[in-house]
Amino acid sequence: MDRNVRLYPWYQAARSANFSLPVFFLYFAAVLSPAEAVALEASYFFAVVVLEVPSGYLSDRVGRRLTLQLAMGLGVLSASLFVIGASFAAFAVAQVLKAATNALNSGTDSALLFDSLTELGREHEIGEHEARGQGAAFAAAAGASAVGGLVAGLDLRLAYVLVGLAEVAALLFAWRFLEPAGERATPPLGPALRQVAARVRQPALLWVFVLAVGMIVLNHVPYEFFQPYVDLLFGDLRPGGFAVSPAVAGGVAAVMMLFGSGATRVAMPLRARLGAHGAMLLCGAIQLAIIGAMTAALSSWVLLAIVLRSAPMGVLWPVAHAEIHPRVPAEIRASYLSVQSLAGRLAFAACLALASRELAGVDLSHAVLAGVLVAFFVGGALLLAALAIASRGLRREA
Repeated sequence: MDRNVRLYPWYQAARSANFSLPVFFLYFAAVLSPAEAVALEASYFFAVVVLEVPSGYLSDRVGRRLTLQLAMGLGVLSASLFVIGASFAAFAVAQVLKAATNALNSGTDSALLFDSLTELGREHEIGEHEARGQGAAFAAAAGASAVGGLVAGLDLRLAYVLVGLAEVAALLFAWRFLEPAGERATPPLGPALRQVAARVRQPALLWVFVLAVGMIVLNHVPYEFFQPYVDLLFGDLRPGGFAVSPAVAGGVAAVMMLFGSGATRVAMPLRARLGAHGAMLLCGAIQLAIIGAMTAALSSWVLLAIVLRSAPMGVLWPVAHAEIHPRVPAEIRASYLSVQSLAGRLAFAACLALASRELAGVDLSHAVLAGVLVAFFVGGALLLAALAIASRGLRREA
């Protein structure tokens, strides 16, 4: 179990080395129309929705290690198809495989860590080790973004070649994990989901659940749209035939991930200082500010806001998991986290589907992009206001 804890940051680094992060939208747009590119992203989120809960239940039922191995194996296949595919159908299949990879990993990695710490009698260290794993993930993503943006300036497919190699490395780390020996009397799927629903209805968990779902949506907005934003700024610059937009996007994504890595180090101190609710609401406010800046202007100064995009999540997940894990039993832990992730991804998939309709048949401009972003800003502001009010009631009850 101690080896699991030691390997956890390395596994997170390998699986998070997403060399395609700064260029995936540019790659899709080079082959497809803007509306098809957005629809392709929506298809990914809908596929995750279909696979999220079964994958979490699979983890609780057959084990963490096998589930992570399957996840990374499908990741290798997905990256390979992105390299050789050149149509909407091929990319859609690759997106489904990518969705399966992320769904199988979602919650299982964190559950493996908590189960391992529990066997060691160190479950109270979950926040610290989650922060360490998230820090390694963001640091790896930063380096991968910088390299991916540079190689994509030569050929966009090269980024996916490197993604495939990173997935192979993650598969090797998953192979070295040991399955925690603790007994999990996981019930059939129906009763398991009823147990999850009962936990979600607990006020303390319900508040974190709603905040997490909202943050999944708000955090993905800059992720999905910063590439076309950068392309609007630098798309016409091609000195010597070298595309500047992918390199700039790679640099932005690299700095973005470095901020995320640094933020993990202050996650637990912020929780101690502001309380769990205060720290998580601060994360939401920062995310809203970034979306607001992208909405307000098309200018290079906005990139200074966009690079902060990963910092809120660097704080959020260690704090949220420290609140969730002690309140959820091992036999439904991965299922619970999968349901939470499913709700967030379903919400964002629906938002992307609506956004693709707004973008259909129009040339992408900042005015068009801002029209989509402002809807996310207003909805997010209303949600955070409601959660801030609800947190006062929870504090009084405590």
